[in-house]
Amino acid sequence: MLLIASETLRGSQPLNDVVREMSLSLSFFQEAEKLAGLLEGKARRILLLTEQDLDDAVMATLDKARGQTPFGVIVAAESKSLRSSARAGVVDFIVDLANSEWVGEDFDVDRLAASARRCRRRMLKLSRADLEAAFDNFEFVIRYQPKVERSSEAEWLTREAEALVRWRHPEHGLMGPLEFLPEVEAFGMMGRLTEFVLRKAAAQLADWRDQGLVLNGCINLAPSQLGDEHLGERYGAIVREFGVECSDFTFEVVEQDLADPESPQMRALKSLRREGFRLCLDDFRVAATSLGTFEKLPFDEIKIHASALRHARENPVAMQVLAAVTGLAHNLGMSVCAEGVEDQETFDFLKTIECDKMQGFLVSEAVLPHIIRRVYSASNDEVADDVA
Repeated sequence: MLLIASETLRGSQPLNDVVREMSLSLSFFQEAEKLAGLLEGKARRILLLTEQDLDDAVMATLDKARGQTPFGVIVAAESKSLRSSARAGVVDFIVDLANSEWVGEDFDVDRLAASARRCRRRMLKLSRADLEAAFDNFEFVIRYQPKVERSSEAEWLTREAEALVRWRHPEHGLMGPLEFLPEVEAFGMMGRLTEFVLRKAAAQLADWRDQGLVLNGCINLAPSQLGDEHLGERYGAIVREFGVECSDFTFEVVEQDLADPESPQMRALKSLRREGFRLCLDDFRVAATSLGTFEKLPFDEIKIHASALRHARENPVAMQVLAAVTGLAHNLGMSVCAEGVEDQETFDFLKTIECDKMQGFLVSEAVLPHIIRRVYSASNDEVADDVA
């Protein structure tokens, strides 16, 4: 999918982060004539406009494109301030569009990403029949993102790979999970999809080991699946079919209704632990709710969300809190992983809080299985040139 942004936003770090995170193609325009050219064709597009782009020529271009090509509009301005000016008509036009969002002039990466996802989802119309066809026609595919682990003060090595599902849609091309998982969830197919991912990942681990590459696997587990207290037994039987052990896998779950030790969710997690699977608390943001039940949760690892990393890098107090959380996790026998690591500065920062693992575009994006065979490593001072 193409993201079209105003030329005045070139170099914006939040914009660049969202483009990379959502695997978007990025183009810029300065005049309405260039925008009109970028809107030609049937491909889906998201436009990011600043207040100064909301002129008659751009509105006329959007009005002409409406009904001819699928697009969404995100406005980096405040609608209230514009309504109080002489440009209320422009606000009405934007609001009247079927797919529009407002993020404000001082948007951050989280706000922009959330709006972009909503825009993108409005352009997708997926049915149960589409998903059934995807299963029947083997359109779901798996990509693997390496997770590197600190083995010494001077070296990080790849020991795990996270299995991430993609949909090779016959019309829309390769689609990321955010574009179809809500429908998978809504139609009650999440269990089926997770078992597919688990089988493919178990087969891949066995294949890698036949080639002399020993890696463990990580798989995301949706909260909706944590109502089955026999989940561990079923998943254990699946992985053993392929000659690998339950301990070779980590299931990553987000915290939800885990405070009650007798809740169905906790029983499901404990069934996974009994089988030998490892558990990771995903999307950890150092919130008070997370810390309150930290020591009671049956996890082997916590994964620090990218937004918490960004906040800690910018705020000395937040950095101290994150360092304290890392120390607490270590004292409880948990490892700590950072996700969304995209630059050398973040890599260096992770050393200061004694983070154990990391993954992100600095190391590698999610790749085809054969690319994992490359040697992934990073020195203590600089990420190696051969990291894919």
